[in-house]
Amino acid sequence: MTPISGKQLLVAAAILMVVGCNQSKKEEASMQVSLPEWQILEQKQVVFGHQSVGENILSGIERLAAKDDVKIDIRRQRTASTEKGITHFAIGRNGDPISKIHDFADAIEAGAGQGADVALMKLCYADFTADTDAKQVANDYIAGLDSLAQRHPDISFVAVTVPLAAVETGPKAWAKRLIGKQPNGYVDNLRRAEFNTQLREKYLAAGRLFDLAGAEAESAGKYCMVQVEGQAVETLCPELTDDGGHLNEHGQDLVATHFLSFVSSLAANSMVAK
Repeated sequence: MTPISGKQLLVAAAILMVVGCNQSKKEEASMQVSLPEWQILEQKQVVFGHQSVGENILSGIERLAAKDDVKIDIRRQRTASTEKGITHFAIGRNGDPISKIHDFADAIEAGAGQGADVALMKLCYADFTADTDAKQVANDYIAGLDSLAQRHPDISFVAVTVPLAAVETGPKAWAKRLIGKQPNGYVDNLRRAEFNTQLREKYLAAGRLFDLAGAEAESAGKYCMVQVEGQAVETLCPELTDDGGHLNEHGQDLVATHFLSFVSSLAANSMVAK
């Protein structure tokens, strides 16, 4: 085998730098909200029930708006608003997804959705562990969302896939798999995937799904997945998080861009339909 020369190493390093730079530029370009999208959003009222990853997304929206010198009103309240923008509030308790489904419905019925154009309800990665009956949670979520949609036909109720978590990697993960054990986070994300699959089957074709999990599983030109029990399962890309679950600033901006583009597209379609 011919030894690799220092010159060849320098060339290879330069190629990697160019590829990495191009990927970075592509991702930066993808984190752009167009002026027409901002203009549509400025005319709409959005209601968002969530927990901590929802706060991450809202932080990203605020940063993107400031960068584009756009004024978008984001207010925390569980009551009706006469203003355009995003009304948001925490729902239920982490680890208890059913409490979130019921709490969101209670808030809407109490008036939080009055005048809203779009309403979204997001569960959390903390609501799913290896022991969660994810399919039953999905059934309850779908039933709750569809019931609200029937009672409030003027509001576009949107499903949200549950966010993901990063998984254990490296030698420790490899050693566990070698002895037949699953590394940390693998089965938990499988349960999230089971929930997300049902939501995609129910709402994706109708355009009533914000695929948060899909946004978290794609970064820097790659799709983050692992094999769990013979299935390809999405995971949170590690560069989008500092603690394995919540989004860092880069992750916030990336997912916020997806969120804003989705909501503006949904709102634009509803305006055309009318």
